[in-house]
Amino acid sequence: MNQRRYDIDALRSIAMFLLIFYHLAISFTSVAPYIGFVQNKRFNDEVWDLLSIMNSWRIPLVFLISGIALRLSFQRRTKVEVLKERIKILIIPYIFGTIIFGTASLAIALTFYEGWSSEYLWLSVVTIFDGAHLWFLKNIFIYCLILIPFLNLISNKASKENIFSKILSMPGGVFVFSIPIILEGHLLNTTAYFESVNYGRSYQEYANTSHGFLLGFIWFFLGILLVSQGEAFWESNKRNWKTHFFIGFAFYFYRFFNNFEDGFSLDNRLISFESFNFIFLMLGLGAVYLNKDSPQLTYYKTAVYPVYIVHLPVQMAVMYFFSGINIHPIIKFPIVLFLICFLSLTIYHAIKNIKPIRPLFGLRNK
Repeated sequence: MNQRRYDIDALRSIAMFLLIFYHLAISFTSVAPYIGFVQNKRFNDEVWDLLSIMNSWRIPLVFLISGIALRLSFQRRTKVEVLKERIKILIIPYIFGTIIFGTASLAIALTFYEGWSSEYLWLSVVTIFDGAHLWFLKNIFIYCLILIPFLNLISNKASKENIFSKILSMPGGVFVFSIPIILEGHLLNTTAYFESVNYGRSYQEYANTSHGFLLGFIWFFLGILLVSQGEAFWESNKRNWKTHFFIGFAFYFYRFFNNFEDGFSLDNRLISFESFNFIFLMLGLGAVYLNKDSPQLTYYKTAVYPVYIVHLPVQMAVMYFFSGINIHPIIKFPIVLFLICFLSLTIYHAIKNIKPIRPLFGLRNK
């Protein structure tokens, strides 16, 4: 357990990049104006067929990895030290990032649609509560406050064999851990009952909904619990990734051929199980192919967090100028994605060596 898991570092970087990719793709759909994104002049909602591959697991994967990271940190620190560390890497970037970059992205989008107004300077009052693109940091910190006092109970620091490690070692045992995920999907099927508390209407509505909060908590808790089982967890991931691949894509194509809207293709229990398999597919591929150090990994695992924090206003600014240019979306999308990553990395390089600024972007001081 003391050995660093390079695959988790790699998966964290991949998850963050997928969120950037996903955010840009939304600007090429009809949804963009309704969530405060600058919209491309030529949009095509068929892109949702592609986005639906990752829509069920992109955010849950972030919560799972955050739980795993918390547990691995606890192996080397006390509970008080872990809490202090989470405040530094979650709350400080959340406050700074929402006030500055969340406000900037929303102001650029509103200017695009309605023209500039000095009233936009007050948007920070909204974004500090809403969280903008950093909303999940708020959730993760709440999970930490809830679970850190119980880490000694949840964690298996001695790596002793217990009922959970025995289940993971059984053929198909990993699927036992899908039960709480499926139950939450079943709860979401009764969404009409929860509308009054903003439970959410569909599985991918994670931001600032009770569904997103509860699902995130389950995955965060599973991250702590499963990684505490030591080698039983990692070996299960290596052993079962092909099974997860088959099941995940089988469920996805079932929904695809039913146009994501007919009958059981919208059953959230089905979508939750699809999500479970895609997430464990990623864990399995990571354990098999990504658990090794490299200069590239060292760079991206440090850069990806501040890059994600700054990327949204960069995206809004780039799309502000590119939205009306008559280039086919298939060509425009990779150009804009490159510019977003390039400019965001440029900002990262501009701030990474300024010691007082580093904590504002979730970077530890050297």
